Amino acid sequence: MTQASTIKFGAFLVELGNGATPEVFAAPCGLNSRSFNRTAATNDTNVPDCDDPDAPSWLERDTVSLSAAIAGAGVVADEDFDVWNSWFESGATKNVRIRLKNRVWIGPYKCTKLNVTGQRGSRVTFDVSLDSDGETVLQ
Repeated sequence: MTQASTIKFGAFLVELGNGATPEVFAAPCGLNSRSFNRTAATNDTNVPDCDDPDAPSWLERDTVSLSAAIAGAGVVADEDFDVWNSWFESGATKNVRIRLKNRVWIGPYKCTKLNVTGQRGSRVTFDVSLDSDGETVLQ
């Protein structure tokens, strides 16, 4: 049996662009979990069986759009929290780079959710959601 090669958490990064030319990307500190989700919106067409119109038919699907989302959660790192907060409050689009070992995706994103949570006796945490604002491409 051959064991699968796995990827450590540190090889999965969410890096924010600074908008400069050339653009510089950096991973803000504090995220303890990250996700990169891609979805396809489809239109369904019910295609009947021509030989037996009363038989259950099959759906055929056409992809009409693609979307990507990034989510993360972790501790509020005081040195980087203002990066998240300023972005959220600006409503601006930023380029984001997602690294998964030697794979790299880049695309424009909006910061659509920024939630800060605190509990007595614990450190302050946050979670953030980023939604694509255009094409995210594998480099």
